[in-house]
Amino acid sequence: MDRHMLEQIGFGGIAFTGLLLLIAVLPMLTNGLFVARFPWDFIKHKNDPRFEAERRAGKAYSNFIFKYVPPFFIGFLLILMMAYLF
Repeated sequence: MDRHMLEQIGFGGIAFTGLLLLIAVLPMLTNGLFVARFPWDFIKHKNDPRFEAERRAGKAYSNFIFKYVPPFFIGFLLILMMAYLF
């Protein structure tokens, strides 16, 4: 594999996994609620028991992403470093 292809794989992988990690931060910050609502609705729905399923899904999504994606992110960083060092 040539250096140019390793760079593309590294940058693409970092961009994709980084985006997944950034998206997983939002439910973590909002106690599991996804941010697909207006701020005034978010304040009303924050402790509403009707949205407990959404909170559980948001927390499960964040936990899944933070458990399985970081090793891939680190792997793509290593691929990118290898492209520039060797």
